[in-house]
Amino acid sequence: MKKKRSAKGSVWTKQMPLILIAATGILLTIVYFVYRGLTHSQCDSIFEQTTDRLHANLDAIKIKGELALGQEKVQELSDGAQKVALHLKTCCLSQQGGNMTGEQFQSCMSGARDYETKIVQVATSVSEAQAAQQQGNSSLAEEKKQQAKEAASAALDSEKKLAEAVKDLSLITTIKRAEQEPNNSTHQYNQAEIGVAIAGEITTDDSDYFRFKYEDAKNRRDVVGVHVEPQGATLQPSVALFNEDRSSALGWNSANTPGANFDLTFIAEPGKSYYVAVAGQYHSTGKYALSVNPKKAYDQYEPNDDAASATAINFGQTVEANIMDQGDRDYYRLSGIKGAKVVVQLSNKSTTLQPLISILNADKSIALNGTMPNAAGADFTVSFTAEAGKEYYIVIEGHFSTGQYSLTTHG
Repeated sequence: MKKKRSAKGSVWTKQMPLILIAATGILLTIVYFVYRGLTHSQCDSIFEQTTDRLHANLDAIKIKGELALGQEKVQELSDGAQKVALHLKTCCLSQQGGNMTGEQFQSCMSGARDYETKIVQVATSVSEAQAAQQQGNSSLAEEKKQQAKEAASAALDSEKKLAEAVKDLSLITTIKRAEQEPNNSTHQYNQAEIGVAIAGEITTDDSDYFRFKYEDAKNRRDVVGVHVEPQGATLQPSVALFNEDRSSALGWNSANTPGANFDLTFIAEPGKSYYVAVAGQYHSTGKYALSVNPKKAYDQYEPNDDAASATAINFGQTVEANIMDQGDRDYYRLSGIKGAKVVVQLSNKSTTLQPLISILNADKSIALNGTMPNAAGADFTVSFTAEAGKEYYIVIEGHFSTGQYSLTTHG
């Protein structure tokens, strides 16, 4: 006998697409007013309203969507909503500053519209999957779950396309603050914020020092990028990096020519502060914009750099991860072993990683010393004798190398 759907559930299922489509209209109305020209504070307001609106819509998917999409995909959609809001704010500021063409603005509009449309499709399919499940129609439920997954992937692709549309917009459009002199040493610096661009100027015999603190809610290390963009053709930027104790982390390096951008990256430890210094090579002078931004280069299982924080995996499970830098080690706590032999298979997803694999017993003693392939970019397989029911640690690191990989186990 088919289960009777409640009236409340039926109304919610029918109204969900209409609610989300209405939200799409509101979002695009906001975008229209962006195009007409807004103040900086109104661009901030657009970011906040867009974020609230998208997350309000995604709350419905969070309630019903995890069984259809999985927790990770729901989180990706939530992160995508935040990025869409940031992209729209960038478009707003760029249009206001005259740094955006009509074609670029149309790309912003199209990207936002496409993302919202796909979110509507996800929500609709999720609701229909749940309704079919409640009615005992398993085949229809599975079909709707698959449609929800496809729409979710399409939504994430839309966000990436929108990111491409705004990536070339000038850094100067996102500047929220300017340097304050004097700031000529690690003892006399400007306190700055990661993710907030700063306007500065190098004058004769000048250097500018900024202190940034890197923080991460999950205590993950990350690759952080420093970007200096001259606002003219005269400054040839030179940049240095110092640790929290003011020791040198990266010595002075500069752009090749006046007016050229300069970029460097470094590994930041959570809770640590760093000093970024900007000067002019060959006594060059001029205005510039500085930004310091985390790359989110870590994989989804971080932090798992030791046995205490090891990622729990089951025998036969496949994980996709990466070795971010020379200080990165990935620990996995393997359980569910039923046979006497375990094969650990690493598929290399890069041309750079030369993986080193070690196996530890449950008490952290060595079961298999680190072994590796002969060349970077190669796949690699190791095996070891195991006791059924016991846990083991798989440790992956790079032999003076980094890169992505896929890891699985079998008998």
